[in-house]
Amino acid sequence: MTRARRLVLILAFVVFAWNAWGYDLWAPDEPYFAEGAREMLADGQWLVPHVNGVVTTDKPPLFFWLIALCSAPFGGVASLTARIPSILAGLGTVWLTMRLGRRLGGERTGVVAGIVMATSYLLWDKARSAQIDSLLCFLVLAAISAFEAWRAGDLDGRRAGWIFWIAGGLATIAKGPVGFLLPLGAALVVLAFDRDLKSWRRFAPFTGPLLCLAVIALWALPAELWGGEYSLFGALKTHFFNRALHGMHHKNPPWYYVGAIAAQFMPWTPLLPGAVLLAWRRRAAKLDRLLLLWPLFVVLFFTLSGERRDLYVLPAYPALALLVARLASRAAGWDEGEGRESVSTRWTTWGCGVAGAFFLIAGLAAPLVARRQAEALYHPALAVGFVAAATGVCALVAAFRARPRAAFWAVAGGVSAVFVVAVSLLYPPLDAVKSARSFAVAARAETEKYRAAGGEVLAFDLSNVPEALSYYGRGFYTKETDDAQALAAHLGRAEEAFAVVSWRDAQRALPPELLSRLTILERRDLSKMDVALVVNRPAAPGAAR
Repeated sequence: MTRARRLVLILAFVVFAWNAWGYDLWAPDEPYFAEGAREMLADGQWLVPHVNGVVTTDKPPLFFWLIALCSAPFGGVASLTARIPSILAGLGTVWLTMRLGRRLGGERTGVVAGIVMATSYLLWDKARSAQIDSLLCFLVLAAISAFEAWRAGDLDGRRAGWIFWIAGGLATIAKGPVGFLLPLGAALVVLAFDRDLKSWRRFAPFTGPLLCLAVIALWALPAELWGGEYSLFGALKTHFFNRALHGMHHKNPPWYYVGAIAAQFMPWTPLLPGAVLLAWRRRAAKLDRLLLLWPLFVVLFFTLSGERRDLYVLPAYPALALLVARLASRAAGWDEGEGRESVSTRWTTWGCGVAGAFFLIAGLAAPLVARRQAEALYHPALAVGFVAAATGVCALVAAFRARPRAAFWAVAGGVSAVFVVAVSLLYPPLDAVKSARSFAVAARAETEKYRAAGGEVLAFDLSNVPEALSYYGRGFYTKETDDAQALAAHLGRAEEAFAVVSWRDAQRALPPELLSRLTILERRDLSKMDVALVVNRPAAPGAAR
């Protein structure tokens, strides 16, 4: 590995890992995965994940296993240990992106691709979050990298096919069938446009899928046989087929990903039009066809699904980073690839200028927006805004002077500084509005005697909040329901009963007579909901409700 690529990995490590220990795990997803790993360590039930004290079929176990393994040497799951698998997967993604970039346009293009990948917002955010998508992106990229190495003649079909299918199998026990469908679909579409589908017969057509099935079966068969309540068929039906056909939680419009990618690929989004234009002019080249078809397939795959969420298309982002790297490298005179097709350097300088204008406006607006949210966020946001505005000014100056190299480095260096300052100063005080820790600790203490006597705390219409309560409450388990009648029966009993509820929904669901008997013990805004711990006894005279 060259010195330049090592420096890019160091940059990526800094922006992904810095202060990952300095703030809590935030909903919607981080407490869910952390709690599953915590319960593995606490209860020894490693075969199938348990969250909030019950079997969960939402996700297969690989990511839970990785968090638990990273956390075990430190005595338990914490913010940093829960994020280590994502950090490492993010570094792997940057490394593989640089390898593909070197094939695309030489060593310096590979370095630029790594920088673009490390500083694109969505990968940065997921690579420092206890969420599964950084790992999925790495495994899908590993599969596609093996496919491209075979397609380019750098790796024989058997070995490349084995890597491809093993990566697909691991991705499947990380996030379900989408783990192998994404690389498989992208590879077949590329070969179809190559008019070379017959060559698939040389890509480990039998041993590869068998290896993939073996990787999956090593977990799936024991889980089905000895996983207690776990049902592999039920998990596939609910979380794959039903999600794909009908959607569950994220029913966004078909055009959703246009805006999502535009926002989440910043600061490099303004360079994408020129990058796509350049690749289109070079579409006769095999690698350029891959870079056009791979993200197109991923986006269309999830567009046709009933469930659409911005982070689902993260596996397309390495291709976008490679497209932008080719454009920026050609504008800067760094590209060593074959072919003379080019586009004006203004696509790069103006693109960086647009990114600079965005940072300037965002930097000026940040402290004003933060003050409206919470006074404690004003000064941290002022520091972040200053760095962002300075980045914007530098990028705009370089763009107006038509200096593509300076414009690129201004954006890349500036966004890296913004990321580091934001996680150092702004993220820790955000715990006050994004973390469930204080509510969970208080709720556990309030209900301790009740639960010790065998009482059950109901969680009504709370989406992902119960996972956060069980994680920060260290075993404060609740019984989840969205049945208003069950809630009314639970709180309407003569004996004492507790529930954690969405207070707005509870006021609609419960009769006035029952509401008058409830006392609110704790109340917080969590995951954009007004969450309250209530008990079915009237407040003492003069006490606040």
